Amino acid sequence: MLAIAVGLTLYTYKASLLSLVFASFSTLIGYTSIFLSGLLIGRIDYVVNYTLTAVLLGITTDYLVFILGRFREELREGKDVRRAVIDASRRAGKAVLVSGLTVGISLSTFSLIPGFLSWGVVLVISILIAVLLMVTFLPSLMAIAGNKLFSKKGLGKIVDKSSLFYKTSLFSIERSYLVVAIILALAIPSIFMFFNLPTTYDFSSGLPSNLEGVKALNFLYQHFGSNLYPVFVIVNGSGRNLENTSEFLISIHGFSKGFGPYLLGNEVVQNNISRYRAGEYYYYIIYLNYSPYSREALNAVQQLREKGFIVGGITSSVIDQENINSFYYPLLEVLITLTVALILGISFKSIKYPLISISGILISISWTTSIIYFIFRVLLNQEIIYLIPVILFVILMSLGNDYSVFIISRVEEVIDEGLETGVPRAFSRTGKIVTSLGIILALSLGVLALIPVAFLQQLGLAFLVSLFIDTFIIRNFYFPAMIKLLRRVR
Repeated sequence: MLAIAVGLTLYTYKASLLSLVFASFSTLIGYTSIFLSGLLIGRIDYVVNYTLTAVLLGITTDYLVFILGRFREELREGKDVRRAVIDASRRAGKAVLVSGLTVGISLSTFSLIPGFLSWGVVLVISILIAVLLMVTFLPSLMAIAGNKLFSKKGLGKIVDKSSLFYKTSLFSIERSYLVVAIILALAIPSIFMFFNLPTTYDFSSGLPSNLEGVKALNFLYQHFGSNLYPVFVIVNGSGRNLENTSEFLISIHGFSKGFGPYLLGNEVVQNNISRYRAGEYYYYIIYLNYSPYSREALNAVQQLREKGFIVGGITSSVIDQENINSFYYPLLEVLITLTVALILGISFKSIKYPLISISGILISISWTTSIIYFIFRVLLNQEIIYLIPVILFVILMSLGNDYSVFIISRVEEVIDEGLETGVPRAFSRTGKIVTSLGIILALSLGVLALIPVAFLQQLGLAFLVSLFIDTFIIRNFYFPAMIKLLRRVR
């Protein structure tokens, strides 16, 4: 599939074969990152294998097409093979290095997420290996293949003004205020949704119903219900009236039954309270009529905590995880955003390009959040796994800036020609390639949606939707319009 996309982009089956071989080779070499990461940190999360394959195939093909596209363009201008390889490697190679650095450092921030240390280490090592191959081995292959790599159609004359991308960028420049206003008007409610997206910590939801473990769990829940998920409550008996404590526990919304000092089932009784004693402390086992991951269960346990009880169990662990994530996830998003902005700003000596790129990606992410919520929660009655928004943010903020770098590098080459001439010409030269790369990456990561696991299905569809939005709307309309609005900013 990737090879076909490359062939349609560059008008040559030879480039398709090269991309297939080179991307496969680069991916296999990139998998040594798992071995190297294992030596560094020990155990590797098995789920990273799925993401690693998709990311490596996606970025390797992206970089390959971008460099080959620039090589073809240099040949179109009448340069000999040696000169074309040198110029393509110098110009496109710089963009690939900047992009690889951005992607690698950004994805390394996965290591800041509790439980995702191996993701960050594996991904950054694999990307550095892929970029190294791109700027060393690929130019050698280009020099060997030369003109034979492309068909006569592929080496034909470039006609900028007839390009659809020339026309869309010119349209966006001429109507910059209108384009940006419409996109921002749609983005504001979506951004609100992104920061307030209801999610679940229940990874078992959405697993295939034919799995033995799922069948057993469904049977147990159907016949035994809340008995599967007890809530453990510990109290200091020296400062409490235990009978009153039992009455309070019974009054908790959703209380089903419980056992402890003066508590049997759903009644306050005289029983042997010493059997529930450990020093000065007493414990209760209570059951709620809710799923331990539900908002109702979370509220009930939170109410117990606010009354000074020590509470354990699945629901209590979820609350602790939420509290940890409420600190780490915003910190992660801020760090990755600042990292991307810093690299782009230093590389292109401008603050407007980081602003345009990052704001565009945030819009893509926010729109995607609203769309997948509607698809999974409203249409499929399936809750969104809590990791989806943060992984989407990290991956898209990292990989999405690939295309920003490719476009910016070409815009900077022709910006002296003026907005109405140079910028549309830059977009006409990069438009087809960037769009093809966006489709390639979207399909590469989108295949995760074919795996019958809710987490991977949601992640795959989120990648697919976000990259299509980023490719067809943000890059073609928002980007040139913002360049016009920020033309005086350096």
